[in-house]
Amino acid sequence: MKHTIKTPPMTRQHYEFIADLMGPMVAWPSHLIDIADALEKTNSKFVRKKFLERATKAWEDNQNTGDLHDTIPF
Repeated sequence: MKHTIKTPPMTRQHYEFIADLMGPMVAWPSHLIDIADALEKTNSKFVRKKFLERATKAWEDNQNTGDLHDTIPF
């Protein structure tokens, strides 16, 4: 028996909140595609490209790469 989740009405503000919240939480931004797949089913007006751009930016802003000292001695 498969359990289905009834989705509440979602708005742009909800999607922005989810992008800002979940973006930094995923291990890699490619995981955001799975989130976008699920959100796309919640509202026919969902703008996948905007969500992925915002969530990816949130992920990038949360990365602490510091100064890279990547040298290869020859």
